[in-house]
Amino acid sequence: MNLSTKLCYGVGQLSDGVKQASFSTFLFFYYNQVLGLSGSLAGLAALLALVVDAVTDPMVGQWSDRFHSRWGRRHPFMLAGAIPFGVAIVALFSPPASLGEMGLFYWMLGGAISVRLMLTLFFVPHLSLGAELVPDYHGRTSLIGYRVFFTYAGILITSVAGFALFFPSSEATGNGMLNRASYPNFGLFCGVIGTAGMLVSVAGTWSAIPSLRKPAAAGSGSSVLLAFVEVFRTLKQNSFRILFVSVLVFNTLAGVIATLLVYVATYVFEFRPEQLAGLAGSVLVGIIFASGVAQGLARRFDKKNALALCVIAGGLFAFSPQVLYFAGLLEQLTTGSKFAFVFAVNGISQVFFIAYIILLDSMLSDVIDERELLSGQREEGLFFAARSFATKASYGLGSFFAGIGLDLIHFPRAATPENVPAEAVLSLAVLSGPVLFVLFAATVVISSRFPLTAARHAAIMREIGSRGAPART
Repeated sequence: MNLSTKLCYGVGQLSDGVKQASFSTFLFFYYNQVLGLSGSLAGLAALLALVVDAVTDPMVGQWSDRFHSRWGRRHPFMLAGAIPFGVAIVALFSPPASLGEMGLFYWMLGGAISVRLMLTLFFVPHLSLGAELVPDYHGRTSLIGYRVFFTYAGILITSVAGFALFFPSSEATGNGMLNRASYPNFGLFCGVIGTAGMLVSVAGTWSAIPSLRKPAAAGSGSSVLLAFVEVFRTLKQNSFRILFVSVLVFNTLAGVIATLLVYVATYVFEFRPEQLAGLAGSVLVGIIFASGVAQGLARRFDKKNALALCVIAGGLFAFSPQVLYFAGLLEQLTTGSKFAFVFAVNGISQVFFIAYIILLDSMLSDVIDERELLSGQREEGLFFAARSFATKASYGLGSFFAGIGLDLIHFPRAATPENVPAEAVLSLAVLSGPVLFVLFAATVVISSRFPLTAARHAAIMREIGSRGAPART
């Protein structure tokens, strides 16, 4: 596969990065701190939207597995979600001013469902397309690196633009994150970037359609409308069940961190929006080095062991600022020194966390090969639908638990660093530091049971090859 195709494939994930950053970093804060929706209701809206994903993700995945058209089975879905995605995210960040608390809840719920549904139409077939484009064990890790690169590029662009361009502090507005008038324009920016990435990806991978695998036989298996039930069939496969739980737990914890990021940076570290913009740029360190780290660790230690190294190393760096806070050392630093330290450790942690995601997706592609050996069918869409659901839990479950946590510690709304009680700040630091690190480390226990190695995958591919070359369109 040439570099141009790899880049065009990867750029589609700008949309997922835009969604992740806009939802986890800005949307919850907007509805909770700016519009006045309670943390529990904001978290509930995120959770209910996730429930819809649990049904629609496998439906779209299995439908795209079986879809017959002259334009292939993945691209029509990817194209259908592109423009509506942008429209939905603009509406989500532009609620009418007259809405009360329950009106805000329903607007957030409906908008989140719409954005998620449109992203599903693109995201699940796009993930499946990657497993078809590259069959090689280590080559997949490289291709997935492009996809993850653009996911985090989308997060970076959205975060930096949000903090620096749309929510800067000023004498007139004070803390720019609390300026309601800036959020509709921010939503428009997110919609344009996300939709553009989708359209470029569809156009740039269109030429690969003739070489992709044929759809599953028409009429085989259960109805697409019951595809949610089919996800449970995939969980019968031990290797996939382990990966699914690992992704679900990791991304839920990552979602809690992302939701609390603005709170921690504002109230614990006492950073201003312009400093948050610089801090968001630390993900660039991860984007640059993560793919190389993932490939290097996988070749040296195999993927399962590399996964464990990434989550432990990432956690140690990510939560080190809270350690300094508890020791009373953070407040002794100047603002510039404190920013430099947090930026450095966060950037290093992103290297390992992004490498973790790359390795997980590469392992999932290997699991799909094992599934083909066992059943004789290629069902990338169904498997990646389950993976997509687990990933999207990063906002749904993450925001739900974060919202409950904020209400439990009675964290005030529309707060400034000067009027937040010290005990609330301490509770926030505890929740976002040692508690989450212990939970992150626990994911190693889950992933350590993964059975596939490079040698086992090579044997699987030899057995599949002995049955004859897979059908092509």
